[in-house]
Amino acid sequence: MLLHRLFLGLGALQLLAACREPSQEVPHTADLHQTQPSPVPAEKGVVSPRGVPVASALEVVRQTHQRLRSLTASGNVDHDMASLLQEHYRGTLQLVALELRTGRDPVLRALADTLRRERQREEVALGTLAGRTHGNASEEANLYYQEFTRDQQAALDSAARYPPAVTGNPDADFAAGLTAHLQLGLLLAEDGIAHGSDPSLIAFAHRFVHDQRLHLHQVQAWSSTHTTPSH
Repeated sequence: MLLHRLFLGLGALQLLAACREPSQEVPHTADLHQTQPSPVPAEKGVVSPRGVPVASALEVVRQTHQRLRSLTASGNVDHDMASLLQEHYRGTLQLVALELRTGRDPVLRALADTLRRERQREEVALGTLAGRTHGNASEEANLYYQEFTRDQQAALDSAARYPPAVTGNPDADFAAGLTAHLQLGLLLAEDGIAHGSDPSLIAFAHRFVHDQRLHLHQVQAWSSTHTTPSH
């Protein structure tokens, strides 16, 4: 009887050990989520707002222009200018993230990193201005709203009329896309300066124009010394 109980006890211990082994090998679902890399958010530029992978820098530019067109008009020049610059910033961050992910040229990668740091640093200030200017434009500025929206539409139409050609080379496409993107940003900001009334936002737009021109010169200098590589 004693031996029989001993055998039963050993059998029970073996069965218990066998039941515990799978749970030690398979981590909990929460542990799996913690160990897997986090997905790249849409604003980093490697996926579109719908979660679809972006094929090239020029596709980022095209999607940015579509979003700029789709912004809802508020009737307020200052608020709309801030909203347009916010969306332009978003496109810039998408462009530079794609270059840092796929580009190889050290000069362009350094430019992309500079733009990334500048835009991230300025986003909060721009968001504050956008919120403050909502419904806060002067009567005189609102009188020019129709002229403002007409000029904005002309700038977007011009950008869409002459899109850069895709080469398939990440660096060349980034340079071409960034050139078009910066040129459009200049037109949008200068139009806002001409028609806006908020002093802080206008000062911000002037700094934006200065930086856009500097970076435009840098990318155009790169393009002038680089032929499109064959692929």
